[in-house]
Amino acid sequence: MIPERTSRHAFRSGGALLLLLLMVWTASPLPVSLAAPPPVSSTVAERGPGDVDPALYAPILPDQREEVYTRTAGKLSRYRIEAALDPGGEDQLATVTGTENLLFYNATGGDLSAVFFRLYANGPEYGEGAIVLRDVEVEGRRVPPELEPDDPTSRTRGDETIARLPLPAPVPAGGTVAISLGFTTTVPTQPRQSYGIFSRQDDAGTLALAHWYPILAGFDANGEPELRPLSRFGDPIFSNTALYDVAISAPSDLILVTTGSETEEKEDGATMRRRYVTGPVRDFTIVADDDYVSVSQVVDGTTVTSYYNPENAAGGAAVLRYAAQSLAIFNDLFGPYPYAELDLVDVALRNGAAGVEFPQILYIGDDYYDNPAAEDARPGFLEYVVAHEVGHQWYYALVGNNQYVDAFIDEGLTNYVTIVYFERQYGAKEGAFQRDINLLEPYRDALATIGDEVIHQPTDDFPSAGAYGVMTYAKAPLGFEALRAEIGDEAFFAALRDYADRMQFEVAVPADLRAAFERASGRNLTEFWRHWFEAAEGEQDIQPA
Repeated sequence: MIPERTSRHAFRSGGALLLLLLMVWTASPLPVSLAAPPPVSSTVAERGPGDVDPALYAPILPDQREEVYTRTAGKLSRYRIEAALDPGGEDQLATVTGTENLLFYNATGGDLSAVFFRLYANGPEYGEGAIVLRDVEVEGRRVPPELEPDDPTSRTRGDETIARLPLPAPVPAGGTVAISLGFTTTVPTQPRQSYGIFSRQDDAGTLALAHWYPILAGFDANGEPELRPLSRFGDPIFSNTALYDVAISAPSDLILVTTGSETEEKEDGATMRRRYVTGPVRDFTIVADDDYVSVSQVVDGTTVTSYYNPENAAGGAAVLRYAAQSLAIFNDLFGPYPYAELDLVDVALRNGAAGVEFPQILYIGDDYYDNPAAEDARPGFLEYVVAHEVGHQWYYALVGNNQYVDAFIDEGLTNYVTIVYFERQYGAKEGAFQRDINLLEPYRDALATIGDEVIHQPTDDFPSAGAYGVMTYAKAPLGFEALRAEIGDEAFFAALRDYADRMQFEVAVPADLRAAFERASGRNLTEFWRHWFEAAEGEQDIQPA
C-alpha cells in the first residue's frame, strides 16, 4: 500500500493520516491440453512433484519456467476454482458463486490437525459483503467448519472472518490433504469504510474483487497461522504462495482483468467462461468492467498492460509509460520479473488509498488519472504511485512477509526503491527532490508534532493511522537510505538482489533482510538495525521541522 501524498503539516497531533494503499501475461504456449479441471477430490493421488501439471506454470516466462518449476513444484498448495460472477443490478448486489477444490500442502514443518480459511469479505468494513460456505469436505468426508470472528470480543453474527476446519487425521510436514467446498460471495456496493478493493463501483461500472473466495490463512515464518483481525491501518491480506487454476463465467460484455494468464474461453449465449492459470502467486484477484480500454507494451518479455475507463485515456497512457520504465529498472536492480504479464487497472480507491498491489495486477486510484504530468514536465504523484506498486512485485509478491507484524520490510523498502527509480530514470537531482517531499518532510513534521515511533512493531500497535503511515512510508525508507550510505551502493543493491532470489515465494522476516545486507557488506549491522528500525531515536539523525 501507499498513502496519499500529504502536505507539510499533515501529521499534526490528534489528526489522522489517510493512507494511500500501495498494496501487495501472455504466456508462451505449452504442448499440453488445458481441459476443464477435475475436482481435486478425484485426483488426490497426484501428490508428488512429477504430478504437477506443467501447464500451471504457463504464465512464467520461458527462460525462467524450468527453474521456477523445479523450485516449487510439489511444494505448494493448489487451488482449483469454478465460479460464476453475477454483476447484480440497481436493486441486487453482485455475487460470485462457486466451488473450490484445494490440495493443501503442509509447509509448516510440523503436524497440523486443522486448517484455517480467511473469509475476508465478512469483515465489518465491507458492510453487506459476505462469504457463505457450504458442502465442506475433507478427503471426501463432510466436515462442518467452525466459524469464528477474527475479533474474539465481537458478537455480531455474520462477521466471522475465520473458518477453522478440523482434519480427520493430522497432516504431517510435507503431507497433503484434499479439501472441497462451495461458497457464495456477496460484493458490497461502494462500502464507505473500506479502501475500495472489494466493492461494486457503480459510477465507473467496475467490480473490484480482492479476496473474493475462501483463502487459506497465511502461515508465518514460524509455521503459525495469522488469525488477527483485519488490519485497521494496513494491508488486510496475508497469504502464502500457491498455484491457481480458476474458471470464471461472467456476462460476455464484461472485461475481466485478473492474476495469471487466460488459457481458454468459451461463449455460451450472453455468458463467457474464461479459464486462467497463474504460476506460483500469493492470491488471485479480479477486476471486471463494462468499458475498459487498454494499451500494452512489452518489457524484457513481459507484456505490461494499462486498463482504464475511456475518460482516463491520458492517465492510462501515462500509467503504461511509468510501469514500463519501472519494470525495466527493477528487473536490472533486483533480478528479472518472472511472469509474462503485468496489469495496471484504473479502480476507484477510497479512504486514502492511492494504489494497491496484488500479484501480477496493480490497482491504481482513479483520482490520479485526471492530470498526468506531461512527458517533459517534473514527475508527479501518479508516477510515484505506479513505481511503488511495480516495486511491490518483488517485495511483497515474490518475497512475501507478514504485513500484520513486519510491514516495513515490504512497504518501507518499496517506498525507498521508488526513490531509487526516480534517481535512475531522471538523475540524482530528481531522486533527491522526490526523497525530500515524500520522505524527509513528512518525517520531520511528524517528529515536531506526534513524535517518533519504533518502526518494527505490529501494524495495529501504532497509536494512529498517521503514526503508522509516516513511520512505515517515510522513516523506514530513510533508514534504508542511511543503510545504503553506510555500506555503499555495490553491497546495498547486491543484498536486495540476493534477498529477492533467496526468499522468492517464501515468507521473509526482518532478520532475513538484515542478513542479506550483512552478507553483501561483510559487516555486522546489529547496532545500525536497532537504531533505525527497533528504537525511536530519529532525532539523532534528522532535526524536527
